[in-house]
Amino acid sequence: MDELLLERIHFTAKAGLSRKQVVKLLLSAGWPEKLVKRYVQKAFKEVAKGDALQVRNVGKSFGANTVLEGVDFDVRSGEIFGLIGMSGAGKTTLLNILVGALSPDSGDVLVAMPDGSSASVRKEPVKARRMFGFSTQSPSFYDRLTVRENLEHFARLYGLQKEDARRRALAVMDLVGLGSARDIEASKLSGGMQKRLDIACALIHDPSILVLDEPTADLDPIMRKNLWQLMRDINVKGTTIILASHFLAEIELLCSRIAILNSSRIVDIGSAKDLRNVYARNFNLYVQTFSQDYSRLLRALGKDARIEGGELVLNTSKPKRALSIIAKVLLEGDVASVNLSRPSLGEVFEKVVGR
Repeated sequence: MDELLLERIHFTAKAGLSRKQVVKLLLSAGWPEKLVKRYVQKAFKEVAKGDALQVRNVGKSFGANTVLEGVDFDVRSGEIFGLIGMSGAGKTTLLNILVGALSPDSGDVLVAMPDGSSASVRKEPVKARRMFGFSTQSPSFYDRLTVRENLEHFARLYGLQKEDARRRALAVMDLVGLGSARDIEASKLSGGMQKRLDIACALIHDPSILVLDEPTADLDPIMRKNLWQLMRDINVKGTTIILASHFLAEIELLCSRIAILNSSRIVDIGSAKDLRNVYARNFNLYVQTFSQDYSRLLRALGKDARIEGGELVLNTSKPKRALSIIAKVLLEGDVASVNLSRPSLGEVFEKVVGR
């Protein structure tokens, strides 16, 4: 009896019924409530407490080209989660699957709901999509509408009544710093302001998860830093952010954890510090002298030392020993600068993907 019940639950779940629908169906068929609840718990994987979403065994191919295969990871509620990978690695495809804009060939994405339950992006796309805001690489707003008109339009699409849409638009404009531009046509905004509008459109329905695909592409350094601060401001208010970017310094600065996508799979996840500890345990030591004579240092430090751009560079796992040698060998007053640093996230990334 127990095996039959579990089999029926799995079957109805695969058919696209939600957890509540399965419970109702089985109870109406006469199955004992206690037994139904126990086996529904086994058959339906819930998002773990503290997670905003779980990605499970997601795969996607386009013809003979396998873009994603066996992708698994969790995103914690309230974090800024980074996704990095080579161009063409499948980052945008994965983000589209997360928000339900693209169906996976296998696997599923479970998103936490406000009532503590979870929704399957694959089986309950309408329900799950409301939990996401998605700012893509291409703008989603209308050029001929003003900032306010765009936001009110998208708010109405999400079912907000006219007055509620107006209030929500005002609140979002304040959040992203577009209050003074409310009556400006979108096409006349600067690049940075247009990106803020696109993010505002993604936030208009108050999603719990904001997904950003290359949000600072084509922005100058000042606009990029301003947008970094906006992401922090949004995150501080409780919104979970998933960020894909090829600016690795941006990912390292903003993200609490980073996933590396390579060869169709997530090959590792961790903080920037964790990833460096695994893949780049050594330190980089940079020494510059006034005399530019490094011959004694090169002999003392051995084959791992080299000259680059007028300074001595040493990659070492024993920085204290190297500094001790430098202090003994260099003549007093000849040291222009000594700097010690860990490898950048970019260097870690290159090592992971084998470049």
